[in-house]
Amino acid sequence: MFVVATSFSNGIAAKLAEKLGARLVRAEEKTFPDGESYLRIPEKLGGTTLIVHSLYAPQDVAYMKLLMAIDAAKGAGADRVVVAIPYVAYARQDKRFLEGEPITVSIVLRGLETAGADALVTVDIHQPRSLDEWLSIPHVNVLPVKELADYFRVKLGQGVVLAPDKGALHRAEEAAKVLGLSYDYLEKTRDRVTGEVAISPKEIDVSGKNVLIIDDIISTGGTIALAARSMLKMGAANVYVACTHALLVKGALDRIYHEGVKEAAATDSVPSPISKVSVAEAILRGLQQIREAI
Repeated sequence: MFVVATSFSNGIAAKLAEKLGARLVRAEEKTFPDGESYLRIPEKLGGTTLIVHSLYAPQDVAYMKLLMAIDAAKGAGADRVVVAIPYVAYARQDKRFLEGEPITVSIVLRGLETAGADALVTVDIHQPRSLDEWLSIPHVNVLPVKELADYFRVKLGQGVVLAPDKGALHRAEEAAKVLGLSYDYLEKTRDRVTGEVAISPKEIDVSGKNVLIIDDIISTGGTIALAARSMLKMGAANVYVACTHALLVKGALDRIYHEGVKEAAATDSVPSPISKVSVAEAILRGLQQIREAI
């Protein structure tokens, strides 16, 4: 087996190659004077090849390079190309919210299949159902909740695990099971015009307890900041934050720490100053799930 690392692998490819006992192949990349990307796989491949490539900023360049890597792997002799994407960009636009909008996640996913991908592993994609809707190749979405929960095990103690909204409740439930704690969610409303987020009062027994708020993405940090402030007003001892994808735009870290978050931790799906656990083990679980299908 071969594992291909690109400039968007963020070290995860090397970790997976070691765990799989596979040969690591580093893609050669450059940018032409006119801004076009170039990518080449410098070795002959064969059998199953795993490409590890995240789609963080600049997302457009990252996506084009992934398509190139898939095609290059097939051209280099790979019989089957499995793609592992730690962070899937454009996944939040999974339907036409307004007339005339594209469904960007469908473009991303269908493009991978067209380029030659034979199977796909994603990490905490925004809506896992998108994979079923737009792909015909074997696919699996994995959650690194266990790894994130384990990171906070000692710090959290006998605390509470919370989801910032009902849609993220499954993450809080899984983390709570790992830690043997109770869990709940906060009621959230978002103004579609201004983007302002408000959390409705909810009876949650957090007084004197450590709280872990867990979600998929921290982008601007507005939702997490509001949730942390609310929990501290309710008497929480400390508020910790965990997320899979730390995009951290517009001063997100300053925002959440200013609201009293004691520590925030994320995975390495996106390079960030709070990337403290790896998604390699989660991806390995995903590979094991689709092994028979490929």
